Amino acid sequence: MTPSDPFPTIKFRGQLRPSQVQVRDVAQQQLSQGERQLHIVAPPGSGKTVVGLYLWAEMIKRPALVLSPNSAIQSQWAARTDLFETDRPMSMLVSTSPDEPKLLTSLTYQAVTLPRRGDDGLDHAAMSLWEDRLISKGQAQDPAEAKVWIRDLKKHNRDYYDERLSAYRKSVRDEAGLAGESFEMLHQSCLKTWQRLRDQGVGMLILDECHHLVGHWGRVLSDAMQYLDDPIVVGLTATPPDGDGKIPADFERYQEFLGPIDHDVPVPAVVRDGFLAPYQDLVYFVRPSEAELRFVAQADDHLDEILQEVTSKPSDDGDEEPVTVATPVEEPEVDETEGDELKLHHVGGTDAVYKDEDDPFADLISEVELEQETPAEIQPPVEVATVEEAPRVKALVPWLLQTLETRRHATSTFKTWSSFHRRDPEFADAARVFLQTRHVELPADVPPVVLEVPVEEVPQIPVIIPVLDRYVRHALRRSANAEDRALAEKVISGLRMLGVQITETGCQACASPVGRVLAYSSEKAKALVPVLAAEMAALGDTIRAVVVTDFEKTSATISEVEHLLSSEAGGAIAAFRVLVNDPHLDALDPILVTGSSVLVDDDLSEKFEAAAKEWLANAGYDATLTFDAEVGFHVVSGSGRDWCPRVYVEMITDLFQRGLTKCLVGTRGLLGEGWDANKINVLIDLTTVTTSMTVRQLRGRSFRLDPQVPEKLANNWDVVCLAPEFSKGLDDYARFIKKHQNIFGVTDDAVIEKGVGHVHPALTDLRPELLEGSVRDLNRDMLSRVTLRGETRDLWQIGTPYEGTPNHTLEMRIKGSPRESGGFPPFAGTKEPWSSESLVQAIGEAIARTMVELNLLKSPPEVVAKSRAGGYVRVLLEDASDADSRLFVTALHEALGPLNRPRYIIPRKLKFVRTNWLSRMLPKMLGQYFEKSEDKTVMVHAVPNALAKNKDTVEVYERYWNQYVSPGFPVFALRGEGEDLMREALKKGMSPEGDFHEKEVFR
Repeated sequence: MTPSDPFPTIKFRGQLRPSQVQVRDVAQQQLSQGERQLHIVAPPGSGKTVVGLYLWAEMIKRPALVLSPNSAIQSQWAARTDLFETDRPMSMLVSTSPDEPKLLTSLTYQAVTLPRRGDDGLDHAAMSLWEDRLISKGQAQDPAEAKVWIRDLKKHNRDYYDERLSAYRKSVRDEAGLAGESFEMLHQSCLKTWQRLRDQGVGMLILDECHHLVGHWGRVLSDAMQYLDDPIVVGLTATPPDGDGKIPADFERYQEFLGPIDHDVPVPAVVRDGFLAPYQDLVYFVRPSEAELRFVAQADDHLDEILQEVTSKPSDDGDEEPVTVATPVEEPEVDETEGDELKLHHVGGTDAVYKDEDDPFADLISEVELEQETPAEIQPPVEVATVEEAPRVKALVPWLLQTLETRRHATSTFKTWSSFHRRDPEFADAARVFLQTRHVELPADVPPVVLEVPVEEVPQIPVIIPVLDRYVRHALRRSANAEDRALAEKVISGLRMLGVQITETGCQACASPVGRVLAYSSEKAKALVPVLAAEMAALGDTIRAVVVTDFEKTSATISEVEHLLSSEAGGAIAAFRVLVNDPHLDALDPILVTGSSVLVDDDLSEKFEAAAKEWLANAGYDATLTFDAEVGFHVVSGSGRDWCPRVYVEMITDLFQRGLTKCLVGTRGLLGEGWDANKINVLIDLTTVTTSMTVRQLRGRSFRLDPQVPEKLANNWDVVCLAPEFSKGLDDYARFIKKHQNIFGVTDDAVIEKGVGHVHPALTDLRPELLEGSVRDLNRDMLSRVTLRGETRDLWQIGTPYEGTPNHTLEMRIKGSPRESGGFPPFAGTKEPWSSESLVQAIGEAIARTMVELNLLKSPPEVVAKSRAGGYVRVLLEDASDADSRLFVTALHEALGPLNRPRYIIPRKLKFVRTNWLSRMLPKMLGQYFEKSEDKTVMVHAVPNALAKNKDTVEVYERYWNQYVSPGFPVFALRGEGEDLMREALKKGMSPEGDFHEKEVFR
């Protein structure tokens, strides 16, 4: 057909899945608003191909070009058109040939982006670049000498010459691409293909696996838009890229080309629809080996040495630089009857808000006559001449006290704590916590940080690093004393060992030897023994396990840890050795497959050889195998024209699917994107990757449905090495947290949660509750879940609707108080003491009903509190909007959290029964009438800020508090008797304590 022909009627014969309907609706809305970019993220197996074809056939209705990363996916697009019906043969409308485009043309990216190779213009530019590089590196003095050097290389080392010329050609093409000239650099065959596509009238681009477009492909397609007269672009991917390791211009081009993500189909939606297999995420914790542990401990010793140096250094008693001290602004009088919300001094956070301070920098007092246009933090370092016998900077603690007291930051001083805090909240908080944890009294006008964990549990590194960074950059480096400057360099050098680099303008993470030791600990591979033993016991012969690592062997071991990490540490071979050397796991008949090696369990070699020969013959491949014996396994080598990774990975995958081997060990490069084996029911992730794209690709391997096992549930395991008693001992745990930050999973109370909390409620913070000292219990809990596949599958509620909007929840573990022992809720007829669940439910009801009466919630809520593992309770508002659930959770956290200068407080009482000699002598039925009871205050709670605006709002809350929680009346706590009462409550331990996590979950 020609571009002038009307678009034929093409209809989808099937029914779109719920998740596909959501994509259709989003696309319809975007197109109706004139948008010409659709950027859709959806997991493997969710039907992206059908969605793309549906948009083409029934909505956009323009000739389309589909581009895919390989020929297999290219063919799938053409094949799936059989799901559509039209009044003419589909073969007349669909093409996979660049020479004959049709209404739908499916090609590979390579077919339209192949750069020209060796024409005169390209080679001339490459040679010029090569000559320039030789001159700049001092290898040649001028172009003539460079030409001689290159000609000599061509004559005597042709292979290296060709390799370098190819590299410089690529550099020329890359530079042209970055300059927007990729189209001109294409091969003639590609230019002719683009000409035919334009003649066909292509008005729609469907870009499958579009995350590949951060680079050459993206440069070409971006340039092609004008050539095709600005078609509608539909980008489809399961793994949107991030900017890590990418050329910024390429990543920016990708974002501009495809636009923001218009719709992200979460994995749980497709699981609920029944088109992906349900799964559960599990973790197994290990401790470093003794040698590794000693190395990790040295980091603490190193940090202690640094702190000793900076806290005990000699210093001059006077100020080393003039300081301008501003008169503090007096706090306004508080009128408890006023209706407006009072802006209180913020304690322990980063969002301080003060009354009458719209501009936090309005009262900044500059110490120089001229206004600085560039913030002090990003100015070049101040050059200070070294002066003999110049006064030394104060030691760290007195310097911090002086800095906080004078509210001085770099070269500026601030009038109020609010302005100082807003200028650098990270330092303002860290400095106070640093002093508080060392029991150093803060200056009078500096509010303390209210810590929600005991002082001894405050992690060192997040507190110390901002303090040392500012001390080095604002004090030591700026000192005129040479010894101070030398100390600055010593601190900088020492922090590098801890994975922190202090630059001219701040500090940033860098490679940490300690982090590497934990990431590639020898103990991680040993975790395969308990994990796979439990999985074998649960699954029997149906087990299909895959162990994935970063490398075959550890790459580029750094000098600091060479004595600890062997060349195999953390790699696939180390994991494979554990399997073949364990008598029980050896029954899995494991195979290792990487881009360069195939290793087969020695027990399996004979069967493998026979099966491989048969497979190769049936597939028509020419390859001959040889086997070299090693301890516990055989090394398989191949010869013949067809033996290559593509062939042997396909063969071994098929043998794995059949069950010849029940465990594959490999690298993420080979067993990641594009590799599929729907039999996988156990995935063990030993990689260190944390980028969202790579993590999604890896986890997607286990989600495929297995038609022969309709009840399939996959277990995805992480192995984490930790030593939480040391300041750097949680580096691997931090990596685990980051890896899960964009992963959804089902929790034990049947909600879908994003983040590591779905693995276990204790695994939320960097210094998680239940972790230190409880690793054995956590591991036991994880292993026990292996047998609960049926129960976990039920938690997914497959077939029920999935709402893709978040609901905010509060998850908490309330710390009990001895004061409450033996007490009952102070209501008539109550026979059961409060449980964590019932108490949270009651306080939640009081808050929610108050909010409804005050018109703060849009609809009458249903408060749901559920117990979770580890003594946690999760509470949420059922079917609430995002805004309503957020407001409720914030209020509940304030009511159940520690007293942090609330406006009003309210007591919680319990009923205590006192027996006497008569009640004890009589039968219980009669004795209860002679018992006496009294109500005692056991805890003091904050009235949530949203409900503490004025007396009227507080009175409404008081009524519901009395109805659901306890008798008692609220007291204004910012002055007078109320302030004294709050101080007394804090002193007597009557301020609530617990572990609190505000989260987003999906229903």
